[in-house]
Amino acid sequence: MNWTQEPAELRCNLGEILKARGISALKLSKDVDHRRSTINDLINSRDLNSKRIPAQLIARICVYLDVTPNDLFTVIHSE
Repeated sequence: MNWTQEPAELRCNLGEILKARGISALKLSKDVDHRRSTINDLINSRDLNSKRIPAQLIARICVYLDVTPNDLFTVIHSE
């Protein structure tokens, strides 16, 4: 199997980061000025393959939390 056929999925680590810092989803959504439902989708890694998450939102979250996209997301290789 070549790398393009290898099953993989994207997992968002936002929930763990927020929990470790004591920040609520509501506070984050207000501070980055984005819908709470989208923040919750990221926290729960819900439908990340079918949703369009704006790059600007990812950038705002990274700046707000002082993390990189590599900290925010993990690629999970399925077997």
